[in-house]
Amino acid sequence: MSSITTGIDIVKVKRFREVPFKNNRNFYMKNFDSEEIKYCLKFKDPYTHFAGKFAAKEAFQKAIRKSISMTEIHTTHGSFGEPILNCNKVKCKKIEISISHEKHYAIATSLVFW
Repeated sequence: MSSITTGIDIVKVKRFREVPFKNNRNFYMKNFDSEEIKYCLKFKDPYTHFAGKFAAKEAFQKAIRKSISMTEIHTTHGSFGEPILNCNKVKCKKIEISISHEKHYAIATSLVFW
């Protein structure tokens, strides 16, 4: 029998704005891979995107009910811009995520199909 688990997370974008990438590369390298960083930095306000990706990774950890290194959880985007999350450390059938962000907050949900 298959099952579904879910997770949700919300992040204040201000947390990322207070640690600018330029001055805090180590922080970002501990939480994001180089492709995620490149993606976020291409935007005028990269911090809403960093916060969204961070929230997605946290929501995924809540859905799987265990802590995994943030750099082992990878986010990308599909052909329509939809977020995609991959993690080789977790053996599941499918992962679905949704991310939303605005000036002050980012929120993400994760569904894991087992």
